Amino acid sequence: REAEEVELKRLEEERRIQEEEERIVELQRRELEERLRREEQERIAREQYEENMEAERRAAEKEAARVAAAKALEEETCLARAKEEAATRIQIDTHKRNQELADREFEAAKAAEIEAESSVQNSKSDRELEIANRMRDGALQRAQRATINKDLADATIQRDVKKLKPMISKAEKKRVSGTENYLLQAKKLYEQLQAATQLKGATFDRRIADIEAAIHAIKKGGFETLLAVELLEAQVLLKKLQRIQRAALEVQKLSQQTIAILKSYNRPPDVVVQVMRSVFLLLGNKPSQLATWPDIVIQLNKIGKDNTKRRIQTCTPEDIEYTHAKKVELILVKYDEELVFDTTQALGVFYNWAECIADERLALPEVLTEKHKSSGLFGAARPPPLPEGGMVSSGTPPATGKKKKQKEKKEEKPKNGKKKVKVAAIAAGLRPGADKNMPPPPKFLHAD
Repeated sequence: REAEEVELKRLEEERRIQEEEERIVELQRRELEERLRREEQERIAREQYEENMEAERRAAEKEAARVAAAKALEEETCLARAKEEAATRIQIDTHKRNQELADREFEAAKAAEIEAESSVQNSKSDRELEIANRMRDGALQRAQRATINKDLADATIQRDVKKLKPMISKAEKKRVSGTENYLLQAKKLYEQLQAATQLKGATFDRRIADIEAAIHAIKKGGFETLLAVELLEAQVLLKKLQRIQRAALEVQKLSQQTIAILKSYNRPPDVVVQVMRSVFLLLGNKPSQLATWPDIVIQLNKIGKDNTKRRIQTCTPEDIEYTHAKKVELILVKYDEELVFDTTQALGVFYNWAECIADERLALPEVLTEKHKSSGLFGAARPPPLPEGGMVSSGTPPATGKKKKQKEKKEEKPKNGKKKVKVAAIAAGLRPGADKNMPPPPKFLHAD
């Protein structure tokens, strides 16, 4: 019995020792797992930190490039302004000299006319009367020429399109010899002012075709120096609009099947979630609306005016919050474009648009003033809707429905042939009463 008790105690002790060893092994295993977990967390945190630092570095490089580009543009603008001011001073000085000459010519012609009239009245014989009449006719012609030259010079020095146009029409209608130089200068200034007005309207409306046409008109007229600043701003705006349009057009070309592949993910890679979250942040969604992938898919599935492609084609840099653009840039710089396109084609297209529009917004001041929203480089009007795979068309959209029928009825009822002439003139790009040799006013000045 004592031997059995001793054996039992021994077995109990062995069991206790074994349990203790197992407990120690379990503790060591747990400690090892905990250590490995901490090391993994530290590794992930370190990688995340390095990734964020790299993203911030790339974003800083982009910001530095934007600042450098803005500085270069400012310097280029200063040079263009100096050239424009110098050319304008020369032009104004020339116009002043011409005005002085025209004034002297006008005074001399008037004096000669008075003298000739006096000679006619004081003539004592038929021969003297004939000579006096010839002198008076010559004086009247010189007075007419001097009057036209003076009117053209006065209108030119005032640089007013409304005064230049009737004076030019009057001079061309009378065709008096000796007015050619004054007429040529007046027409050149009129074309310059018209080109400047056309360019201003085109940049305000933000229509690519109209801006290109206005720039072409300036270059064709040889006004690159006289309108150097306006031309430079228009060229900068044109490049921005073309860049945004190319990116937006690529989105418009995406088929529903291609986008459906993107929406079919149940557990998408991180790059998919981040890129699409960036797209909707730029379109104005709040971060709380994009917390999870299902939330993002809800936005992708919307139709009508909230359709993603429709929202993209009407989005401008001025619509975007600066903080959202900054956040998107920090997200997108983490991903390589090739990696994004390898994921899905649709994702790559959305990535390109988001990167482009965010970069353009960050190139603007953080706080947009009314000047930024309504003039010059930025414009106030929304860009026109982008057609499927096409370019933005120039001019106003065609009339439809009731208005179109009314317009057709009006054009079908000519009154004594006058309506036909007016309609033909408008179709030719001229206003009624305008001279055919003069350039037509820009579209946005035409009254409907």
